[in-house]
Amino acid sequence: MIATQRQEAKREQIRAAAEQLFLDQGFGETSMDAITAAAGVSKQTLYRYYETKAALFADVLGQLIAEPVPELKDSPAAVRLRTRAELKNHLTNLSQDYLARILEPRQVALLRVVIAEGSRFPELTASFRSTLPAVGGAIFITALEKAREAKLIADWFDVRTAARAFAGLLMMFILRDGLLAPDPKPPSRQQVTEMVELFVDGVGVNAKRGNG
Repeated sequence: MIATQRQEAKREQIRAAAEQLFLDQGFGETSMDAITAAAGVSKQTLYRYYETKAALFADVLGQLIAEPVPELKDSPAAVRLRTRAELKNHLTNLSQDYLARILEPRQVALLRVVIAEGSRFPELTASFRSTLPAVGGAIFITALEKAREAKLIADWFDVRTAARAFAGLLMMFILRDGLLAPDPKPPSRQQVTEMVELFVDGVGVNAKRGNG
């Protein structure tokens, strides 16, 4: 336990230093040597935790998204879904929590680094694409699996495909209210509620399978 706590503290020390450098200098201009100096660790220690700079950047992103938010009252694993109203309320809570994390100023700034430098550094884009779904997508997949078990959504839907469609709706908020906004901020609960209403009604038990 002590060793694990010490290792996590060292990892956080590296992440904090790297995050500030990525924000100040960008991905391309930040070297692993600069990170070791800012973090106060040896290069051997840095590479023990992170084999590449892209892996370190991905962990910085993932940690920001995964930070616990006290306001979230119902975790996907513990919640019981019995009605469509409960499903809609649960997805709204999860969405607000997720968007609050993504649209936090540090997170938006790092996402802009990905957009600005991703074409020059394919490994950065690859790490980004593997991080957001892994950290954020699982909570929505869990919620939709519970909804299907409770027969609140049509059983012919592939849950992962449905979760991906839902993520696309969330991405519109991320683009409009975050990356493309001069003053990024999460959407209102009313806006998120309306989006969830449209989605749940579209995948409900009465949804018809397309012919094409």
